[in-house]
Amino acid sequence: MGDTRKKKKFYFRKRRNKYFLEPGFRGFFCTCNFREKDCVKEMYNLLNEYAGKLYPEDGEQPPVTSFNSDKSESESEDETDIGDMLKRELDTMKKESQKSLKHKRFQVVETGASNCIFIKTNLPSPEELTTAIIKDLSTTKVQKTRHVLRLLPIMATCKANLPDIMECAGKLCDKYFLKESSTFAVIFNKRFNSSVSRDLIIKELADLIVLKNSNNKADLKNPGLCIIVEIIKGICLLSVVDNYFSFKKYNLHEICKEEMCNDSEESQAKKFKANSVSPEEELKDQ
Repeated sequence: MGDTRKKKKFYFRKRRNKYFLEPGFRGFFCTCNFREKDCVKEMYNLLNEYAGKLYPEDGEQPPVTSFNSDKSESESEDETDIGDMLKRELDTMKKESQKSLKHKRFQVVETGASNCIFIKTNLPSPEELTTAIIKDLSTTKVQKTRHVLRLLPIMATCKANLPDIMECAGKLCDKYFLKESSTFAVIFNKRFNSSVSRDLIIKELADLIVLKNSNNKADLKNPGLCIIVEIIKGICLLSVVDNYFSFKKYNLHEICKEEMCNDSEESQAKKFKANSVSPEEELKDQ
């Protein structure tokens, strides 16, 4: 008779991203148009390219797992069976994977909002890397991303309530607005949050910046520094950037389009001059 016992079926769960946006992160916030996976790939390539130029010595690779040493140790022990050997190898693989995560410069995390990507970093100053990218694209006009729209450095994250936002913003204001005076503007955006008042946050931040230095003045048209406030659900992202409007609000596509528009205008002006005839030449022809 055949074996009538039911065979067990094994189902493999799809691996989910275990990293979520939390307070205390530093990184990069970018927006896209519905192609989030492609946007993440482009961001990884872009950040790794410029980080390799700025921080070549920090490219520390995680240690490689060596199974030969484990095998030599296990073979020396006669009492160890195959099950123990496999268990040791699995334990070492888990340890190495945890170490590799610590050595990662960039790691995408879940924001809970569509078309909003946040990439966490262990770099001390994400604004330095972002400034290098923006300035290089503005100079070369080479379009290196297709799906990434805006790219902003995020210096701090906190819970989206007034006390935590003011405490977190106070540390940034000490760095940028305390010693030297500057014109400023507050850029505020929020998604999937109805508990935070836009007008209240802008007023409190403006009063805080003026309190740090009485010579700080608000300028909504051409500010020297902009404090960025991006609220996504229950998390607030904060940053201070310069040349925000001159760099097209850190929109990578608009930065690279600028010269193309200027070239087309210049070419049209040259064509107009070439086709136009001066009054003196008209009199000569007559």
